[in-house]
Amino acid sequence: MLTLILSLALSASAPEAAEAPAPTTATAKPAKPKKICRTDVNTGSRLKGRTCKTQEQWDAQPQDVGSDVRMNGGGGAR
Repeated sequence: MLTLILSLALSASAPEAAEAPAPTTATAKPAKPKKICRTDVNTGSRLKGRTCKTQEQWDAQPQDVGSDVRMNGGGGAR
């Protein structure tokens, strides 16, 4: 017990070799693109959906998904 107290006292009083922080260069992290969230309309559901994407992702997505169905002749079995 006495050894423990002495070792704690010595470690508290001994000057520690503080490591100097490494000099950092001015390398700023690239800014995260801002996310834009939109509410999804789910027909037949009371739950609201929410989709969040960057502006670049929204621009890459086709605006009218229904146009694909109309262009391909309805897409259903006849």
